[in-house]
Amino acid sequence: MKLYYLPLTRASRPHWLLEELEISYELIQVTPDEMSEKPEYKGLHPHGKIPVLVDDNITIHESAGICAYLADQYPDKQLAPSLMSPARGYYYQWLFYAAVTLEPPVERYLFHVFPHLSEKVLPDSEYENLSKDETLHWFGKVCQPLNDHLKENQYLVENQFTAADVITGGVLFWAFKIGLLKKKPP
Repeated sequence: MKLYYLPLTRASRPHWLLEELEISYELIQVTPDEMSEKPEYKGLHPHGKIPVLVDDNITIHESAGICAYLADQYPDKQLAPSLMSPARGYYYQWLFYAAVTLEPPVERYLFHVFPHLSEKVLPDSEYENLSKDETLHWFGKVCQPLNDHLKENQYLVENQFTAADVITGGVLFWAFKIGLLKKKPP
């Protein structure tokens, strides 16, 4: 198993989960130039980005997808509720909440802090023109359900650590690193 990786990126999430699984894997660190220019890497991800997981004959990209796949491949590690468990719905809810709802304002704030990075990403018309203050407000608003849930629960799903906690924790770590949590703590 190989994980194509760059520190302090979305690739940190599947890297964290691989460590939680305590399995053997190869970590391949790639530079931004390699990601976009080397044909052998670009063939692994249609946009030449990371993370990418290669597991035998399967190649997966997108951090939440990789983490969900890994959790399902190792059910004995209990990093995802069983497929038939009612908790599986909540697991999906929080897994996708982190990737689809929580991450966009964090990414937008990152572009306010490091404007040169936004040139490398196609703008999303839904939020590309938000001011820094509007982005802070947006982040606070999307954090509210997470705050409410964690007031009563240690983890996101049935008080057990899962891949949903890894994806959410990865987004919040990113928010912490760019100073967003100091402005609007969840």
